[in-house]
Amino acid sequence: MAAAAAFGPFISWHAPGQDDWEPIFAGVDLDSDALDLGEADLDDAVFEGELGHWHGAALDRAARAYAREAGWDFAPDETSVWLMMLAPVRAIGGSDGQWHYTGHLTGFVILHDRGADGDYESVAHIWTATAWRRRGIARRSLAEARTRFTITEVEQPAVH
Repeated sequence: MAAAAAFGPFISWHAPGQDDWEPIFAGVDLDSDALDLGEADLDDAVFEGELGHWHGAALDRAARAYAREAGWDFAPDETSVWLMMLAPVRAIGGSDGQWHYTGHLTGFVILHDRGADGDYESVAHIWTATAWRRRGIARRSLAEARTRFTITEVEQPAVH
C-alpha cells in the first residue's frame, strides 16, 4: 500500500502502440451494464483483470490510498466513471497494432451521476500519487473530465 500511495499502483492494459512514453488518460465506466461483459472501457485502453474483480486490483489500491490520505473511513468503490492518468513503464508490441502495457496509475478523477439522469456532472474524488505531484496531473485530470462531461459540481475532499 505504501508503494501504491507513493508511485501509483501497477496496472496493465492493452492499447494501440504509441510513439512516446508520456502518461495517457484512460477511462472506465463502472456503472455500465457492459461491466458484466468486461467492456466498460471508455477509451482505447482495455484493462486486464481490473473489471472482473475489485479487491486487490489497481483501482482498489488507488482508492484505498486516497481514502487513507483524505482521512475518510471508506474508499471509493465500484461505481461511477473513473478517468485515470496512466504512466507506461513497459510495453510489448504486436503486429496487429495492439500493445501490452504495464505501468502506474498515477492519478484519477471519479465522476458521479448525482441527478440519476445518465449525465456524470459531479466530480466526487481527485487523487494523485505522491511521487507524481506538482506535475499538473490533478489539473489535467479535471480538464479532461470537463472536456468529456458537463461538470456542474466538485465535491470534497480532493487530495492532490
